[in-house]
Parts: sequence; C-alpha cells; structure tokens
Amino acid sequence: MIEQNIKGPVLVISAVTGESEPIAGFMERKKTWNPGKRPGFHGRLFNKEAFILTTGPGTVNTAHALGAALEHVRPGLILQCGCAGIFAQSAGKIGDVGIAESETDVHMGIEPPEPLDVITIPLPFQLIDAEHGPSPNTFNLNGGLVAMAQSVLTENIQGGTFSILKGPFITVSTITATDERAARLYSAFSPLMESMEGAASAQVAAHAGIPFLQVRAASNRVGKRNKDEWNLPLAFRNSAMAALCIIEHLSIQD
Repeated sequence: MIEQNIKGPVLVISAVTGESEPIAGFMERKKTWNPGKRPGFHGRLFNKEAFILTTGPGTVNTAHALGAALEHVRPGLILQCGCAGIFAQSAGKIGDVGIAESETDVHMGIEPPEPLDVITIPLPFQLIDAEHGPSPNTFNLNGGLVAMAQSVLTENIQGGTFSILKGPFITVSTITATDERAARLYSAFSPLMESMEGAASAQVAAHAGIPFLQVRAASNRVGKRNKDEWNLPLAFRNSAMAALCIIEHLSIQD
C-alpha cells in the first residue's frame, strides 16, 4: 500500500448533508463547527483530528465555505467527497467510486465562435499564481495522493458491486441534460465524472497551498436526465465509505 504523510487535521467537505452524514456518524468527541454559518463538526475520525463541512452546492457556496473554514483551521488535507455523474464513455457504472486526477471548470473561459458549441475557449491569463494543468481553468491534483487513494481503496473496499476508477473530473454550473452535450464534453475533456463543486475546491486549495483530494461515487450517468435511474443513496454510501477508508489509512500528524 502506498503511504502519504499528512501534517495537520483532515478537512472533509461535501455539498449536501446526505453526503456528509454517514461520515459524521463515525466521528468521536464530536462538536458542532459552523464557519461562515455552514453546518459542520469537529472531532476525531479513527483517532485523528478531523473537520467535516457541508458547503452547499455549486462553486460559489464551495469557495465561500472553504474560505471561511480556512480562517479558523489549517488542514493538512482537504478531502472532497460526494456524488457525481459518470460519463458512459468511461465504461464506469452507477455506484463506482472515482478519484479525480485533475479538475476543470468547463464554464470558465471565452464564448466559442459557434453559437451551438458547448465548449468555451480557455482564458488568455492564469486564474491564480500556482501550478495548474494544460489550461488556466484546469488544476492537476497531487499524483501521490491520487496513487495512495487508489491503492488504499482497491486493497480495502473494492468489491463485486463497484469499481475504483481514476481520471479527469469536470465542474459545471449547468448540469448536463442531453446526450449530445455529454458527447461534446467527453470529446473535449475525456472526463470520468461531472460535478458542480470540484474546480472551486481545487482552486482554493491550490491558492492556499493545501493538498487536495477528491473522491466521488456515481449517482447517475451524464446525459439525458432519467431520475428513475439515479441512485443517490448508493452514491452517498459508497462515497462516504471511500472517504472513511482513506482517512483510516492516512498517516496524520496532529
């Protein structure tokens, strides 16, 4: 198993309480913690100091909540978890757990010349003075943390019902609701999963110089919306299981 040493507590963030409640249920010596008037807890997970924060959905909520949290605590790791849509082209399925290798804000850029094109043109300037990916709105995540998470999850929780995957993630402000748009996004970014918060978390973490890891479970396929095929309880459960497994196997120095 690949090891990663983290100096400081772990801050676990998710968009909605359904994603954070299963993790909070394992917390010992739990006290309420409400930076920026956001719901959260402070306590111990596997005898390690931990904070849990529900940010609210979307990039603005996420950036505000993280900014407020970082005024009070300097975590050794920001761990984002929750549900996401999975791209059919990735061969993943609902319930699978994905680890983000990078995060791209697909709506940050310049309007494309073709009115029907869904892909923005990258900005001609950087968003922050920090390492980033192939474009200003892409953030590459820590390769050591990604490898550690894949190793830990594969060895400890991968089973016959779901797989552990890794790949690029994208963040959207408009949920993809057609197969045509899903195909264009996949052609442009080859993403594994789509969410509404990850790029904000990655950017704030990069600006603050704090290691960031994102692990999500698929609740639905990206494309034409069919809520009958969604499985939020499964995604919440698998995502929380993955986050707890990672925290359990982290070497954290309080």
